[in-house]
Amino acid sequence: MSQWNLDVGPLLRYDTVDANGVYHAFALIVTDHASPSEQVSAPVLRYTPLLADEQGPQVSGQTMQSQAAQIWAYADESGRLHRFWRFKLEIQLIEYAQVVAYDIPGACEATQFHVPARQENFRWAGHSCNGFSSSTPTEEWNGADPLWNDLLAEHAKKPFHMCMGGGDQLYNDKIANEEELTGVLNSDNSKPNMTPVTDEIATAIDRFLFFNYKKWFGSGSFSKAASQIPMVNMLDDHDLIDGFGTYPDDLMKSPVFNHIGSRGYFFYLLFQQFMNDEADSISNSDTSNPNPSPFLSLVIGGPGAFIPYPTHSLIVYLGPKQAMLLIDCRAQRKLKQVCAPDTYKRCFDAVRKLPASVEHLIIQLGVPLAYPRMVTLEKILESKYNPIVKLAKWLLPAFTNNFNGQVELLDDLNDHWCAAHHKRERNWLIERTQELSLERKLRITFISGDVHAGGCGVFYSARSLHPERDYRYSLAVITSAIVNAPPPAPVITMVNTLAAKKHRSLFYVHTREKMLPLFKYDLEDKKQRNKYIIGARNWCEANLNEKGELVFDLHVEKAKGAGETKVYSMTAPPPMFQQKLKK
Repeated sequence: MSQWNLDVGPLLRYDTVDANGVYHAFALIVTDHASPSEQVSAPVLRYTPLLADEQGPQVSGQTMQSQAAQIWAYADESGRLHRFWRFKLEIQLIEYAQVVAYDIPGACEATQFHVPARQENFRWAGHSCNGFSSSTPTEEWNGADPLWNDLLAEHAKKPFHMCMGGGDQLYNDKIANEEELTGVLNSDNSKPNMTPVTDEIATAIDRFLFFNYKKWFGSGSFSKAASQIPMVNMLDDHDLIDGFGTYPDDLMKSPVFNHIGSRGYFFYLLFQQFMNDEADSISNSDTSNPNPSPFLSLVIGGPGAFIPYPTHSLIVYLGPKQAMLLIDCRAQRKLKQVCAPDTYKRCFDAVRKLPASVEHLIIQLGVPLAYPRMVTLEKILESKYNPIVKLAKWLLPAFTNNFNGQVELLDDLNDHWCAAHHKRERNWLIERTQELSLERKLRITFISGDVHAGGCGVFYSARSLHPERDYRYSLAVITSAIVNAPPPAPVITMVNTLAAKKHRSLFYVHTREKMLPLFKYDLEDKKQRNKYIIGARNWCEANLNEKGELVFDLHVEKAKGAGETKVYSMTAPPPMFQQKLKK
């Protein structure tokens, strides 16, 4: 038996369940080879569905084998070759929940994951910001493992069927520190550097991205979780580089910065979606087919704005009564656009094809749809002539970014749905989802990350209605970050103050919005003023209860780096309003 030297894996990725009750998933490993000319046979993954009962697992199906397909190979500068192997798994759902034991001979020992019974709704976890910002002292937070260990402990008590990554599954920002890029990206000039992409620069970009993924996805408790709980991931900016898509067009089109985003998206597809567009017949120049690949959950939208890839959104089955739509809000992002109309149309068309039994639709968006407004700060920081901004730039070099000299915080503000540039699109999206809710009798809930803090907003009708009878009633859950550090306490206080303000932007569609006062009691069970947004690391779990309610439990870290959590709960009611079919 040959022995495989693993860089990464095994990682699991859930796809969906088809109309025949067949559960579809994929596994990925990356193997290290001493020479590109080394001849190897494709590895084989063996998997056996088992019934779990009090007497121990019992075989529920025969042992099956999946031979890997090589979807790409990376040759590093030392001459070693790193092969990406993808395995397809198909399991027939039955009357009972199953444990699937699997191994890859010569590569990994037997491990297992859980699939629900055919009529069972998925129990799932959600997270975002699975990495540290460049300036964060990681040792003060005991590294990346504490909350992943907490999630794994919950999984051991009552298994999760899926783990949703809501963006920033790793941080690629340190690519700017690569020796070959320092003179290109690190500039205080307001004009972007137009240096062409040389072979040396292209090599440095691929080198950083591959080895950063190898480090983050190949070790630690996150890697362990990804081998036991199938992932469903969607990207945000740091999966590419900080703020990609939110800068002016001249920077977005500059050769090196653009190439970083393009290669970042390529590696995101490889490591997080187990896809290679070229191998999977997906083209940026022809997006007429919304699903040309072996991934049943994939929804191809329109062409990318600055990268040679179309949007890769996902719609996944989570049991008879729930489904999740993950919208790719990065591939088409511009300073004044999140997604183009073609992507929204494809996504909404996919929702309309969901089984009639689905009552809860979770829409994942990288950045929160409901969050305290910072329009005044946005305007101040955009000004080139504001004396405070000028002084801060002179006194604090870190106040500006390295890409075009604009204020560091501005790309984060411009990224938000509530930013002036995106407000019209945000309101349009909320209107369309409300129409979809009424048309399909769906309770829609949004889930997002990005902000390194936890909270929950809500949209609801201006009329006084019970939530279950209000088709406009939509929670907007915020779970962030599972690894990264929260903002400083004064920032959290400021955001909580802003959260109490009322907004009129949706009055024209008879809709109100507010932040929920989830955190009336702090992590030590003491009353506190900051009751809307909590500045502590967190992750989320979701369960559909016997009442048809979808319950979100936010697990919030009690003490810095300790990993022990306190739970705050939010509940999305079942849809009990009258359906109104679209004419």
